[in-house]
Amino acid sequence: MSSIPDHGLKEMTPVFGPDVLGACKGGSFRQALECLSESGDLKARLLLAALSHFAAKGYDGVQVKEVAEDAGVSKPTLYYHFGSKEGLFRQLCLVSLASTSARIEAMVSPFLQAPIKGDKAAEKACLALTHSYLDLLLESQEFTGFILRSIAVPSPDSGFRDLMPLVERGLSPLGLFVNHVFGISLEQARKEVMIFVALIGALVEEKLRFPEYQITEEEIQWAVRRWLRGIQG
Repeated sequence: MSSIPDHGLKEMTPVFGPDVLGACKGGSFRQALECLSESGDLKARLLLAALSHFAAKGYDGVQVKEVAEDAGVSKPTLYYHFGSKEGLFRQLCLVSLASTSARIEAMVSPFLQAPIKGDKAAEKACLALTHSYLDLLLESQEFTGFILRSIAVPSPDSGFRDLMPLVERGLSPLGLFVNHVFGISLEQARKEVMIFVALIGALVEEKLRFPEYQITEEEIQWAVRRWLRGIQG
């Protein structure tokens, strides 16, 4: 029987799960890949090289040959591990989603341990959560600025829309937070999460477009309070 890996395009299992990524020092999935690469993991080295190339040139602008050369391997070696350019990018998406999902779950967990009662307590909790969420997005800018966008609006010659349920699943702890704080149904909480993500995403977009731009506390408070008015109104 062949020992060549199966690279079906619908494969949804990341080559590195949250347990492996979390064992590495640092917060972002880039830092986790750097840690694994430094320890000698070839797949991590390939994904790290791919991350830089895809984020800089976009999906269509990247050639497999240059990623392989940057990682110090041959094209056949890259194909052996990832099957194709799409397989490589798909795994980059899956690994980044696994890392981000685990981080969001850890971020939300402390808020679920005790009741949060009253408007002031709710606003304080929402502001604290927003700061943590913003930090997560800004420390993984390749993920925020390119990978998420590629999943939501995939390139014409590739197909990544099937990864959108994983994005929604990764955000689901935020829905648990909304349900816990405001006592609304999980279905309604899911809708509120989408509004929250859009509001905070607008702040992050400005930062990604203009790195010198600093998101102010006033802007964060405005976004949170606008969101809260919608929930409480």
